[in-house]
Amino acid sequence: MRLFEIDLGYARQVLSVIRGQARKYQQDLTIPFADLQNILKSFGYALGNGDSQSVELLKKLKNDIDPTGKIIADVTNDASLVLVSGDQTADTQNDTATGAGPSVDQMASRNLDISK
Repeated sequence: MRLFEIDLGYARQVLSVIRGQARKYQQDLTIPFADLQNILKSFGYALGNGDSQSVELLKKLKNDIDPTGKIIADVTNDASLVLVSGDQTADTQNDTATGAGPSVDQMASRNLDISK
């Protein structure tokens, strides 16, 4: 696995959190290009200067980190990202898989009984 693949995974998580916060506060779900540059530069992903090449890079980014379209709905002609809104994904579900082990509450309740 190459290092940038891990970074792009984190970029997906960051965009997912932004989407969740925007939905929580009922704000616009479009991230302008300048904000995208600031968000993704820490992942070393060069986005260009907002021209048509940047649009193509963002489309590639979308396909790399969100091929199913659960987080990113579209890339606009001005190199902004439109995040998924509405009921296309459940608010209570995470985009990452959870393990099949016991929950924290179950483990804590077992450890609470100190009489044994």
